[in-house]
Amino acid sequence: MSINASGMVLEREAENEVQPMIETDNVAHERESETMIEGSSEAPKIKKHRGPTKKTDIHARTLEERTPIILNCYGQPIGPTRKDVKDLSRFLGTIARTTEFAPLNYVNWPSVPTHDQIWEYVLEKFMIPPEGRSWVLETVNLSWRGYKSKLKKMYLEAVDKGSNLDELYELVPEDELKDLISYWNTSPVKEQSKKNKRNREKLDDMHTLGPSSYAALRHKLKQADPNKQEPSKAKVYRESRIRNPKKTYKTSYGNTKANM
Repeated sequence: MSINASGMVLEREAENEVQPMIETDNVAHERESETMIEGSSEAPKIKKHRGPTKKTDIHARTLEERTPIILNCYGQPIGPTRKDVKDLSRFLGTIARTTEFAPLNYVNWPSVPTHDQIWEYVLEKFMIPPEGRSWVLETVNLSWRGYKSKLKKMYLEAVDKGSNLDELYELVPEDELKDLISYWNTSPVKEQSKKNKRNREKLDDMHTLGPSSYAALRHKLKQADPNKQEPSKAKVYRESRIRNPKKTYKTSYGNTKANM
């Protein structure tokens, strides 16, 4: 790790780092990618990706227009509707890409000094009980880490092609990008990144919930139960691994089937 001239500590690269599965709506880092069907002879379908979500409508909300959010006993959002929960999660992703709220050149999320500002801003757009603060900040943390991983990939691709970094400079303030590039090019970080990538490639039992969360799935299963009982871990696991036969997936389904 290193410290820049302004005292900011550069981030240990989180790209492909193996993380415990955290039950949030921001689960892109742990969900199954849709690229290849196991055993399929058909050519993989290329999935078109839209640009990053901006949620300008939510950022433009007034205090009177705030959406109330219902939490479960763990402080995780479950309602009032699935759309409200997804909107909240995607809105938090936009905060993670805003350097005023989430500067990119800190060593880890606890060292970022803007947690209070993030929480206060979220409360201007959503009515969330205080118990939801931890989930909100952890969701921004996961998006922040994922965003830096994306930026590093863009940087490495530009270097491989001998391209300039104009696209990156449009996304990241110059001082922060220079800090990141300096850090990414240190030997310890390069070695750690290789190790993280090897570990990440070993994971082949991903959920298929997309932008939904385990909390929302548990709530849905509980409401569908005649006795309104909490679903078992086994049932949550099975429901979170259902694959759509019309979609393509990156990894094998063998281990998941065996676990079921």
